[in-house]
Amino acid sequence: MKKNQEKLFIEQQADAYFDRNFTKGIQAASKEHKIIQLIKTIDLPKTGNLIDLGGAVGSVAAGIIKICPDWKGTVLEPSQKATKAGSKIFPWIDFICGSVAKKKDMPNKVFDLAIISMVFSWIDRSLLSQAIANIDSLVKPSGYIIIRDFYTPFPRANNYHHKDGIFTYKQDYTSPFKSLNIYTEIYRESGPVKHSNFDNNDPYDDWTLTSVLQKDLFDRYRRNIIK
Repeated sequence: MKKNQEKLFIEQQADAYFDRNFTKGIQAASKEHKIIQLIKTIDLPKTGNLIDLGGAVGSVAAGIIKICPDWKGTVLEPSQKATKAGSKIFPWIDFICGSVAKKKDMPNKVFDLAIISMVFSWIDRSLLSQAIANIDSLVKPSGYIIIRDFYTPFPRANNYHHKDGIFTYKQDYTSPFKSLNIYTEIYRESGPVKHSNFDNNDPYDDWTLTSVLQKDLFDRYRRNIIK
């Protein structure tokens, strides 16, 4: 039986990603990091909690806590190597070894901020709706989601250059959340990033999208009140 992409990625690529990207050390994301810059523009409460889904060693979570010292951080990450290394470097962050596509791996709490950066693009398409539901269930009313991923105005799949049988799926990952009509997009930026290009004939193949969504379970719905 053919393994789905989730199983292939977790078994063969999650730790390999750690080995490729963190051999030179681990440190908190700097103030130049795109997500750290975004945090400064969002009207976050003084105290709160965040979760970085697929957050690797916790660099982004640690970078946010540097500028929001009264916040608590959680990282959900499928790589055992990454969670082990991150928990040693950033012991004040809670690490969970798990997958955003598995309901059983979700923490039993809600968060003021959920971050999912460059993760949707590798999720097996049969599990995409489950991952979206899992993320939504983690966000408090009035809480935020930051999404950063590959973007094209039409769905496409590129062969994942590190492993045969895995694809990098590119699309607008804000659309499922906005279609629920309980999220308002308060920030959106898209454009090319040179390192991601695979198809020179496609002008959108090297684009990414960064978006901030705010959850609103009440005021987005117009109500007719009969007295």
